[in-house]
Amino acid sequence: MKIYKVKTLLFFLILIFSCENSMDPNKEGTAEVVISVASRGFYQFLIKFDDDLYYPENLPEEFKLVSQEPIPVNIKFQLLDDQEDIFQPALNDVPVFLMAVPVIRILSIEKIKSIY
Repeated sequence: MKIYKVKTLLFFLILIFSCENSMDPNKEGTAEVVISVASRGFYQFLIKFDDDLYYPENLPEEFKLVSQEPIPVNIKFQLLDDQEDIFQPALNDVPVFLMAVPVIRILSIEKIKSIY
């Protein structure tokens, strides 16, 4: 009779530990489209989501505005396995490496309407 209890216990343990954690790889929420100046005339557009920066591989042209103000958006995106280098201007205006950020694929994006 004890063997049946052990087999049942083993079965349930195997069942519990073999289950995958099915987390959704997509992220969504409120973010900002921000601009990173690499040098005169060379800009990189980034997504700032939860205080982290991401490089969008497919940002629509309507969001690529050269302005100082971030563009607030509602976004849904998928995190990819790649990284993109971000540059900043040096004293002689030549881009130099600043950091590498994860690459994302935008699934949906829309500007947040201003209430003013």
